[in-house]
Amino acid sequence: MAGTNHILPTSRGARNTGGLYVGHFLKVITHQWVDERGVQKLAPYSVRQAEFETMDAHRRAALIRLTNKL
Repeated sequence: MAGTNHILPTSRGARNTGGLYVGHFLKVITHQWVDERGVQKLAPYSVRQAEFETMDAHRRAALIRLTNKL
């Protein structure tokens, strides 16, 4: 009648994890806020990194934040 979860890992999975729990069905969403001082400090590095990784949309987004007031 009472006990722990009965959905347990197989194929040696128990070496790394326990049984199934409600957290396996939840999506974790993170959020970050940077004020204007943070933007002025971080955006130039973001532009440089995005250029190096050829991520043009990220580069443009950092440039917009750098040149426009939030």
